[in-house]
Amino acid sequence: MSLSNATISKIADAIKKDVISNIYEDEKYAEMMQDLVSNAVHKTMGEMDESVFFDICMVLFDRLELK
Repeated sequence: MSLSNATISKIADAIKKDVISNIYEDEKYAEMMQDLVSNAVHKTMGEMDESVFFDICMVLFDRLELK
């Protein structure tokens, strides 16, 4: 069975919020995002005070969101 692109798009729009909620609730998502944010901050800022590093990472983690 094949669906049109328009139908596929409507289905995706209809379930988008639920899928994003499931991703946010998954423990693996938080672990992965924490690692990615941490690595990106290190790459961008280099070595820095651990307390400042932690604070920056936490703010960024809270601000990043799935569209």
